[in-house]
Amino acid sequence: MRKKVIFIFIIILVLLITGGIFTYVYLQNRIANDGGNIQKDNFNLTYSYKGNNSWEYTVTGTLPTPCYKVTTDSVVMESYPEQVRISAKVETDSETEVCATVIQDYTYNGTFNASEKATVTLVVE
Repeated sequence: MRKKVIFIFIIILVLLITGGIFTYVYLQNRIANDGGNIQKDNFNLTYSYKGNNSWEYTVTGTLPTPCYKVTTDSVVMESYPEQVRISAKVETDSETEVCATVIQDYTYNGTFNASEKATVTLVVE
């Protein structure tokens, strides 16, 4: 009788540990695949993994006047997991002669290729 109780306890313990490990791995993959949202200065980056080593991202923000322009670029650094740097470089636009004090919205959509475990950062210059 005592051996039977110990055996049942061991089976329950193994099932709990296995379930915990499975749940942890599943949640880590789900967090990595859902993408994320990063805010820095006046810019917001949203990104998500689309499968087959393909990612999509959107950079949105505001500029103080139409006299500014933004150059957005993504750099995938060679490592595993890859480190992806999305940069938004804000510069004055030398082609614009008259600047009204009007807030201008900025949106940029892009893609990059990296594994599903890649880490993404936003740099605003």
